[in-house]
Amino acid sequence: MSLHTLATALPARLAALAALGLLITACGNDPAEVNAPAPESDQTTEPSSPGDGEEQGDDGATGGDAEVELTIERSLNDEESLSPESGYEEGTWTLTCAPVGGDHPDPEAACARIDEVGAEPFVLDTSDMMCTMIMGGPEVVRVTGHVEDTEVDTEFNKVGGCEVDRFESVDTVLNP
Repeated sequence: MSLHTLATALPARLAALAALGLLITACGNDPAEVNAPAPESDQTTEPSSPGDGEEQGDDGATGGDAEVELTIERSLNDEESLSPESGYEEGTWTLTCAPVGGDHPDPEAACARIDEVGAEPFVLDTSDMMCTMIMGGPEVVRVTGHVEDTEVDTEFNKVGGCEVDRFESVDTVLNP
């Protein structure tokens, strides 16, 4: 017959308490606020209509601005000894989506791709990611503007596996 002593029971209890603490922390609720009454409000909110100071365009968008407005500046990194992808040329384009426009060579396809991937590739920071050390090419693309409510000011290149993947995720936008 074995006896439980303080030395054998204490670690199990501490582990259970630690797990409970992590569970409470992960839930994000302050235990003091769980049973607190909801704040009272005498105001009711109503959705705004286009007549409330905002203009409505032909496509139903308010404010008069396109959902996506980008300036795409394409250049080559002269330090790279690799040759650029076939058809890649230096220059600057504009792209708008909703409504589709600008001088981008294929704005419909570019806007469709942005609808699929959203703003993530334009704001993704790969500097702290573990990436392969491959060199994909000398292409460099500076993109500024906005994708919906997200401001964009980034550079795409093909230096390292993560950047190559990021470039390819919006290839239709950067190199149609």
